[in-house]
Amino acid sequence: MKTRPDWLKFRTRSGPWDVLEAMRPAFGTVGDLLTMGDQGKGKEGWTWRRTVYLAGDIAIAAIDYGGQHMREWVRVDISGSGCSWVQDWQRMAALPSVLKEAQVTRLDIALTTYHGEVTHEMVLEAHARRAFCSGGRDPEHQQVTGSDPRAGRTVYVGKREAPKFCRCYEKGFELLKEVPASVRSGVYAIEMDGVGMVDPAKVYRVEVEFKRKEGREIPWDAVAAPDGYFAGAYPFCAELLPGVQGVKVQTMPTAAPRRALAASLDNCRRSYGGILRAALLAYGGDVDRVMAMVTSDQPSDALVAAGVLTVDHVGAREGV
Repeated sequence: MKTRPDWLKFRTRSGPWDVLEAMRPAFGTVGDLLTMGDQGKGKEGWTWRRTVYLAGDIAIAAIDYGGQHMREWVRVDISGSGCSWVQDWQRMAALPSVLKEAQVTRLDIALTTYHGEVTHEMVLEAHARRAFCSGGRDPEHQQVTGSDPRAGRTVYVGKREAPKFCRCYEKGFELLKEVPASVRSGVYAIEMDGVGMVDPAKVYRVEVEFKRKEGREIPWDAVAAPDGYFAGAYPFCAELLPGVQGVKVQTMPTAAPRRALAASLDNCRRSYGGILRAALLAYGGDVDRVMAMVTSDQPSDALVAAGVLTVDHVGAREGV
């Protein structure tokens, strides 16, 4: 695996303590050191928030829960620094098997190079030759620079609120921001975990941020095997991982399936609504009993073909 998840946000209808226990195996040898902080005030419409700590003082995740319009969802937000402590991403990707309705809502996949394999100029050149175009219009890009050449440069590709967004930046210089400016110019080597001493000017990172939107699900497989999804994000990303088969996060058109289901339900109401109402009255309002008597063992072939079962009809408008 050449890339790694650098931010993971997901939601579930399991409780906060169930989430904590379910995540422990993914953190391997440090899993037993995970603890839950005190209950605090939530943000963005959530009633409560708890911070997950490693060894008592290293914040690695936030768990938000409660709220009038949250429909019993619990939101888990694992930061980039938190992701760096994960030892087994296969275990993390297996969370849907132990948590209720676990859905990825944001996933950042990062590729970091350490010896000049990727440069800022390469990114700008790639955008100029349309290597960030995945079909349709080229995504816009924004470049952020400063007067200090060792402060680091950044290129943003696309819109931050879009389902897919890319950040490319001089990671080595970003790490130097913690060094006093008076001595920063004299630092020519930094130590990177698993790599050793490297020239900060040659450390570069490309990050692709995927967000769950209506009709666009992020598969948990992307958490376990991020290389393919990184390569499938943009042609430029595929160039950075030669030999890796790109996988695209598919966008499912949602308007047509919703219209198909709505039309079928309306037709059912017009044709059989009176019969169903009479049955409900006759059986004392026992909906389960009436539904068991009138529903088929298999869903409609026509509605399945229309994609009705691939669309989130219940929570599509929830911004969780």
